[in-house]
Amino acid sequence: MPVSFDTHGGPVRTRKERSFSGVVVGAGRLIWPVFLVSIRRLVHSKFFYAALFLAALPVCLAVIILPSQMGASIGRLHLVLESFLRTVFLAFVVFFAGNILGFAVMRQEIDDQTLHFPLLQPTPRWALVVGKFAAALLLASLLCVLSLWLTYLVLVIPTQGVFALVKDLTQGGRFFILLKESTALVLGLLAYTTIAMFMGSFLKSIAYALILLAWDTGVPYLPSTAKMWTVMHYLQSLLPERLSQQRRLFELLGEPAPVWLCLVVLVGLSLVFLAGCLFIFHRRECLYGET
Repeated sequence: MPVSFDTHGGPVRTRKERSFSGVVVGAGRLIWPVFLVSIRRLVHSKFFYAALFLAALPVCLAVIILPSQMGASIGRLHLVLESFLRTVFLAFVVFFAGNILGFAVMRQEIDDQTLHFPLLQPTPRWALVVGKFAAALLLASLLCVLSLWLTYLVLVIPTQGVFALVKDLTQGGRFFILLKESTALVLGLLAYTTIAMFMGSFLKSIAYALILLAWDTGVPYLPSTAKMWTVMHYLQSLLPERLSQQRRLFELLGEPAPVWLCLVVLVGLSLVFLAGCLFIFHRRECLYGET
C-alpha cells in the first residue's frame, strides 16, 4: 500500500490518527496542571510526611536487625527481604501509604474549604480527579519502591560487600526479581489509592481503613474461597518468590492466583473505584457545611 508524504518529507497521518493523538494531547494538557498542583499540595502536607515515615520504617528495621545478619549468606538475606516484603511492605507500608495519600488528595480541598477554586476553573471534573489520582499514585510509588531498594542495599552491602551486590544483581538475577516486586508494590498502591479516593469523595474520616486493614490482614485466617475477595491475596500471588519456611498453623496464600488473573482483578478493581470517584465528584456541589 503506497504511503503519502507531506511537504516536509514525513508520512501523512490519517484523520483517525490525527484525532486520536489530538485527544491524548488535549487530555494531557488538561490533566498536567491539576497534577502539578496536587503534587505541590501533597508534598507540603502532613499526609506526605506520614507516608514518608512509613516508607522509612522498613529501612530503619533493616538497620536494627543488621548486626544479627553479619556473616549470613546471600540466600538468607533474600529470605529476610522477602519476609519484609510480605509482612512490612504489603501489609503495612503499601496499605497505609496508598490509603493516606489517596484519601488526602480528595479531602484536602474540602477540609480546607478551597474546593470552589478548582471547580471554578475551565477544567472538566474528570481531569481534576485523574490529575489528583496520578499525583497520589506517583508519590506513593516513589516512596515505596525507593524504600524496597534501599532496604535491599542496607541488608546486602554491609554484610556481603559491593562486589557481591553487583554479582547478585546481575548473575543472580536479583535485579529482575526486584523489578517484579516493585511492580507488585505499584499495583497494590494502584488498588488502595483508588479505594481511598472513592472513600474520600464522600467520607470525612479515614476510619474505613481500619475495617479494610482487618479484612486484608486476616488473609491467613480466611477460608480459601474468602481469600479471593481480598486485595492482599492477589498481591501476594504476584510476588516472584515463595516463602520456604513451613507454616504450622495457617497457610498465607493457599493456592496462588495466576498472574493474568491478578492483573485483571487489581486493574479492574482500580478502574471501578476510580469510575465511582468520578461519578461522585461530578455530582458534587460546593457546600462545605454538608460535605
